[in-house]
Amino acid sequence: MTLRLTYTVQETDHGKLLRSFLRKQHLSRRSLTCLKHRGGQITVNGEQQKVLYILNAGDTVEVFFPPEPVSEQLRAIPIAFEIVYEDDYLLVVNKKEGLPVVPTRNHEATLVNGILAYYQEIGLESTVHVVNRLDKDTSGLMVVAKYRHLHYLMTKDMKKISRRYYALVEGEMAGSGEINVPIFRPAPESVKRVVDPQGKQALTDYQSICIYEDKTLVRCQLKTGRTHQIRVHLAHLGHPIVGDPLYGSGEVGDRQLLHSYYLAFKHPISGEWMEFKTEIPERFGRL
Repeated sequence: MTLRLTYTVQETDHGKLLRSFLRKQHLSRRSLTCLKHRGGQITVNGEQQKVLYILNAGDTVEVFFPPEPVSEQLRAIPIAFEIVYEDDYLLVVNKKEGLPVVPTRNHEATLVNGILAYYQEIGLESTVHVVNRLDKDTSGLMVVAKYRHLHYLMTKDMKKISRRYYALVEGEMAGSGEINVPIFRPAPESVKRVVDPQGKQALTDYQSICIYEDKTLVRCQLKTGRTHQIRVHLAHLGHPIVGDPLYGSGEVGDRQLLHSYYLAFKHPISGEWMEFKTEIPERFGRL
């Protein structure tokens, strides 16, 4: 099973080169190169054509993408994970806390390994394309594209993907607002990020939901997608996330109380606006 896309040529595209038409459909140059050199195929009305073919109104264009090779360093490892939604193009999963998303030197049994095992089980000839990545100890909703082209369509403008989080923070934090401070990685080998004028722009909206003893439940919405963005921004305000060992008072192994509860995006094929929600996890305690 590989990706196949079908288009009908409209009057406005009559007389255009097939290459120009496909670029208009957001096929990247890289995708067209892969089609040419890795066993893909483009047909017009059922017959294989080259990209210099001149189109007529009413033509049916089909693009058959080649199978996507899996890196030799990536192993399929059966791991249980929750699928919230699935179609021929996407997976939406509800990641549990403590599960790394991608393999590292210290973690091999990850969500990506588990998804790859699932792909092999259903006969999908592709590799795993994570659209919105979560930290190991952050739980919640993630979308995964089943094919490289769909990953490209979804990630070329991440601002069009709506991501909202619940965070339980230290101290009493009231009100709402926008956090607009740049985030910087001080050294290539550094895991920790800092607020620094040298960094990239980072925008987070926040709203206090309820104050619980010496903690506050906060709702956050990302407007940019910097690494550790919510963790860095809330710590910058003096209210780090409960259990965060990197930016708060948590210890390694603590449960970091950050959860991606809402995810919404335009489907890259159908154009449908899709929304997904989860409840506050039990690990947040009684609020």
